[in-house]
Amino acid sequence: MKRFVVILLFASFIFGSIDLFAWGQKGHAIVAYIAEKHLTRKAHKKLDAILEGKSLVYYASWMDNIQNSPYFRGGYDRTYTWHYFNVDEGFTPQTMKRNPNGDVLSALNMVIDSLENHQDELSDSVRIDYVRMLIHLVGDMHCPMHAGRSVDKGGNGVPIKWFKYNTNLHVLWDSKLVESVHEWSYTEWQQNIDRCSKSEIKEMSAGTPEDWFTETWKIAVGVYEYTKPNEYYSYKYMYDYAPVVEHQFLVAGYRLAALLNRIFG
Repeated sequence: MKRFVVILLFASFIFGSIDLFAWGQKGHAIVAYIAEKHLTRKAHKKLDAILEGKSLVYYASWMDNIQNSPYFRGGYDRTYTWHYFNVDEGFTPQTMKRNPNGDVLSALNMVIDSLENHQDELSDSVRIDYVRMLIHLVGDMHCPMHAGRSVDKGGNGVPIKWFKYNTNLHVLWDSKLVESVHEWSYTEWQQNIDRCSKSEIKEMSAGTPEDWFTETWKIAVGVYEYTKPNEYYSYKYMYDYAPVVEHQFLVAGYRLAALLNRIFG
């Protein structure tokens, strides 16, 4: 009975707080599945062993899920601020004061450095945690509202109406816009947008996490200019931003694969 209650609590935390996260489970699965399709054979074999036979998609939303589980304070509470990097109006990622508890950029750089240069020093449990974090953080970094402003909590404080529903800017970009653009499964998303040449993939995978986050922040600046509080948005917004959503999923997937291949390939 006690175990059943814990499971119910876990579910209620996950589904009751989904608006705090980037892309939602669908978006993170899309990024992970695209990456999985571009792993080298060597990297795939090593990751299969580390993740105990589970796929990248299986752990794509792990950081969100653990954050909302009853076990969050078992050491994972330090990761609460690692999902985003708020950049206020008038600042850039280079001039904005950093959160002392960490942000998505500092967390991703730490995880990459640990896996790439200090993997032999990591315990098995920390290694699997860092791989699961890497999968998730790359997805978070490419969601525009995770480069949103601190004054409105990354768009959570910007109320809007999406078709007939009251929502906010953060939730719109996490899930509602994604589901409106294409009613596809994560595998269908990959099949329909992952059609770039090797040279195009190489070009999109280039750069550093700092470069990638700056790209996302620039998109966020445009989103704020376009989206006014308490306004009604529907088809035009969807058509205007569909290419942006598709692009962010695609480059996130390619960049995640490039990182994993570099570390484990």
